[in-house]
Amino acid sequence: MNSPRVTVISTGSELTAGRSQDTNSSWIANELFGLGYSTQKFLVLPDDPKLIRDELKKLAAVASKENPVLLVMTGGLGPTEDDYTLEVVCELTSSKAVLNEKAHDRLQALYRLRGKGFQEALTTALRQVSIPSNSTALNNSVGIAPGFWSELQPGAYLACMPGVPSEMVTMFKEELVPLIQKQFHSGELHSDFIFIWGMSESLFQQEFIEGIEPLKNGKAVWGVAAKKGFIRVTYQSEDKNLVEELIQKTKEKYRGLCTGDLFEEFPKLLAERKLTIGTIESCTGGLAAKILTDRAGSSDYFLGSVVSYSNLIKENVVGVKIETLEAHGAVSEETAIEMADNGAKLLGTDLAISITGIAGPGGGTPTKKVGTVFIGTHIKGEKTEVKELFLPFKRELFREVVAATSLYLMYNRLRKLV
Repeated sequence: MNSPRVTVISTGSELTAGRSQDTNSSWIANELFGLGYSTQKFLVLPDDPKLIRDELKKLAAVASKENPVLLVMTGGLGPTEDDYTLEVVCELTSSKAVLNEKAHDRLQALYRLRGKGFQEALTTALRQVSIPSNSTALNNSVGIAPGFWSELQPGAYLACMPGVPSEMVTMFKEELVPLIQKQFHSGELHSDFIFIWGMSESLFQQEFIEGIEPLKNGKAVWGVAAKKGFIRVTYQSEDKNLVEELIQKTKEKYRGLCTGDLFEEFPKLLAERKLTIGTIESCTGGLAAKILTDRAGSSDYFLGSVVSYSNLIKENVVGVKIETLEAHGAVSEETAIEMADNGAKLLGTDLAISITGIAGPGGGTPTKKVGTVFIGTHIKGEKTEVKELFLPFKRELFREVVAATSLYLMYNRLRKLV
């Protein structure tokens, strides 16, 4: 089937009232762009079943098999009275709500874990684990509520997913993308992406994009999404060679700052070289270890972590000298070196990442401001290196950027070693 006209829809009165920000739509559009599908528009709707129904009918009405429509909607799949997605889609597809067994089993397990009787909340709970009978279930491996894929009329397809970002992201990648690619051609478009670390969207556009002729004359289009510590740049064109040329030009401009999908490439590199790794973290509280262990099979290369939040743990567990802490402070190059070197010995790993910094909002000094961090990378047989960074972000963002950047720094060193 031809490439569809895409509309991304977010539902929730908290969005239209301005109490929450819609981050799902831009994420979905960027992912679809990377797959070769262009989004025509965004739509944000309150929890109003009549309005949701009317908008879906209007969007579906222009579809045909030759000119298909894809509607990707998030929100409204919970158990409460203001969750209307199931009800509306059942009406539009002449369906009835049917229990999804996999989601039902997960819900029962959750209630048992909480020590509550399932029957007590049966009436409202069943709505959360039901889908329209004339639909295909989208499994929710992170949360409870399943999503679903429905055909509203010939050529008009609707994908419904939870509004919780973590659930939506996983469902989109694992369940929805294969369905979209099976149902639709992405036309003649070719696309590819690249990560650029430590780069902002605005600076990238100013330094690079504005001088690239194919992007100015429309022979190719580009998109950029700000991530935690890097930007993801996507190029798209009918000319595959042009996409490859743009990727190469980007690599030539930014050299070592460029990677592919680091979170796929780094584990592969560790596995190929049969290397083990561990982390010694202070201000990130174990976030670098979390990223490493988010991937299935990480036990093949990740051995463990120490969250040495206090100086007492740095000294008594990790083995940082008291003289080092007193002379240079916990947030210093010297401490980061000892954390990395001693951490590798303690954990018995080939590689070790150390992180020590000031996440804020307090704790800064005139010489070491909030946002200062030292990241150490220990590689067996090589001299330990430390990178000092100043990242004046809010606490949560600071920790996430530092954790992701620490993996990039280790990966970048490793790929240079033959």
